[in-house]
Amino acid sequence: MFTTKNLLILIGRHAIITILAIITAASSVWVLSRQITRLSEDVQKNRSLASMLEKRMELFASVKRDTELVGTNDVLIERAFVPLNNILDFVAMLEGLALKNGVTQAFHFENPVPSTIPIPFPLAMVPYSNSLNGNLASFSNYLKDFERLHYFTKIENLSISTQSKTGWRDAGTMSFQANIQTNATQ
Repeated sequence: MFTTKNLLILIGRHAIITILAIITAASSVWVLSRQITRLSEDVQKNRSLASMLEKRMELFASVKRDTELVGTNDVLIERAFVPLNNILDFVAMLEGLALKNGVTQAFHFENPVPSTIPIPFPLAMVPYSNSLNGNLASFSNYLKDFERLHYFTKIENLSISTQSKTGWRDAGTMSFQANIQTNATQ
């Protein structure tokens, strides 16, 4: 029956079972907490990678939009800067304008000077002067066509004079000083 010995054996068994259950539970909690920590770190890393990926996708989308906006305009801008070592295309355009508008012209180009425009590639400015003979209508048409040229040029000074007593409709002289921006890279 219930003796002290049996009671102690029963309490011992239950104590050993309880201790084993506590050890098993503690080791399970310890193993599971390590796995949870590892999973939590993986989730946090995946979230940061997903966030970085999303930012890069936004950047790429922005670059794509900007590239579509620029399109072929970058080629036009590049062509607008005459090469410093070859301004013959620009001179040919000026001669074409004079022929088209029925004026005679004489121009003089000066030595290039460094440009004051702050951009990432070197520019030089070539000052030049142009003197035209014709009538006011031809001068006006010449200037309209000159404005449509795809070069970066700026008229600094313009003067129109005539010796005729009848006014501007007869022959006169137009002269201007201008600068053309050139690409200084060789």
